Amino acid sequence: MPKDLKKIVKIAKALADENRFKIFTTISEKGEIACKEITSLFNLTQPTISHHLKVLMESGLIDFRKEGQWSYFFVNKEALDEYLSSLAKHGS
Repeated sequence: MPKDLKKIVKIAKALADENRFKIFTTISEKGEIACKEITSLFNLTQPTISHHLKVLMESGLIDFRKEGQWSYFFVNKEALDEYLSSLAKHGS
């Protein structure tokens, strides 16, 4: 499997979960969002939110920055663009 295809599959698997997809779209819509705010928006436990964020980070779709004790998540636009471009390339 070509390297870029492995990345596509990893991202697709990350987005295949309904809750992760909703978390990803929320982060995308907000631009940047604190973990605490994500937890308040979803009817999921904090450990479950952390798991979903970890999977999204491991796929490369999101990244975070620390500010004091808070973590702020944002979309890795480069990874998202590569994913969409690869999908288009492999889909034709």
